[in-house]
Amino acid sequence: MGKDLHYSIRPFIERALLNHSAVKSVVDIQTEEFYAYKIERNFGMSSLTLVLSDEYYFGASKLASKPSLLKDGGYYLIARPEASNFECNYIDSKLSIGKIGKLLGALNQEEFWLYEPLTEDEKRKRKEKNR
Repeated sequence: MGKDLHYSIRPFIERALLNHSAVKSVVDIQTEEFYAYKIERNFGMSSLTLVLSDEYYFGASKLASKPSLLKDGGYYLIARPEASNFECNYIDSKLSIGKIGKLLGALNQEEFWLYEPLTEDEKRKRKEKNR
């Protein structure tokens, strides 16, 4: 993990967060090793720590070297669009891992580490039902 991200990725993520109805503010956490933010949320929800991964491949083995900022939980964002689509939740650690879409959905619930995006089949069924 590090800061090897295309210059357009962080502004894209920051805009997405600041335009989200559940986000009150996004505060940059200064570290030498990686990009991180504290996200304050609206509607009485707790804040969460967001850490950006610059890895092309992200798997469960990366958790062994997770940043200490995530010791009490948070969201580990796979920030490279071309990176692996690894997504999971570690309920005991209150830690969620995934891409931007999952993050934006997870921000809507207090226990963000329990959020699971709809599967493609569930999306299709929902779309058919709403016709």
